[in-house]
Amino acid sequence: MLSVENLKVVYRGVILALDGVSLEVGEGEAVALLGPNGAGKSSLVRAIAGLLPKFEGRVLDGKVRLFGREATHLDPVGISQMGLTAILEGRPLFRYLTPVENLMAAGHRLPPKALKEGMEEVFARFPRLYERRHEQAGYLSGGEQQMLLLGMALLTRPRLLVVDEPSLGLAPKLVGEVMQTLEALRREKGLSLLLVEQNARAALGVVDRVYVLERGRVVFEGSAKEAMEDQDVMEFYLGKEEVGFRQARRYRRRKRWV
Repeated sequence: MLSVENLKVVYRGVILALDGVSLEVGEGEAVALLGPNGAGKSSLVRAIAGLLPKFEGRVLDGKVRLFGREATHLDPVGISQMGLTAILEGRPLFRYLTPVENLMAAGHRLPPKALKEGMEEVFARFPRLYERRHEQAGYLSGGEQQMLLLGMALLTRPRLLVVDEPSLGLAPKLVGEVMQTLEALRREKGLSLLLVEQNARAALGVVDRVYVLERGRVVFEGSAKEAMEDQDVMEFYLGKEEVGFRQARRYRRRKRWV
């Protein structure tokens, strides 16, 4: 479904954000991309979704292939038409429009009957969103806005869903709800999923495989089980190291990707 090969991305011609990143997402597979702030996760999402030019970035080298076709330099409309939908970080909604109007905008390519049925499905899946369907989207809570974004994504009829930092700023209970929703959508709709997250604990519970990105490079690749069994990954992202200077020094020595 998605193949990224040795991708290098620069901003303004000089700032190297990705330095030879490769990853794959198979049909029906859920893959997590983990990493701290500044690792290059959002740059990879922008490259996949064709949005780099809008951020003064470009692909310097490497390839992006979607559904077996070259897509490295396609624009966002072309990529969307191929079947990829990306939900970017920051919850980009039409904040002065209502949830109903946001959903109508997202599903504008659907026939009227399909759009109506799709919106009914979204509101059935997210009852809280239905209760606030006529309020401005900018006044929804963070969790409700994330639900609206997922509903909008469904109305684009994606084959591959890329979600960037869906748990950002949400309470732990809402994080769990969002992750359960992503897992259910993947199962029920047969979607492939690329989940881009800092919250490793939440992501590892719903994905098959994991990539860890740091300083623009992939520093770990393996199954979710392998990630949970890797002491370096667990210590760095889940904070399971012992307390004290001696242990911190030992961890720095063991951190294989530095």
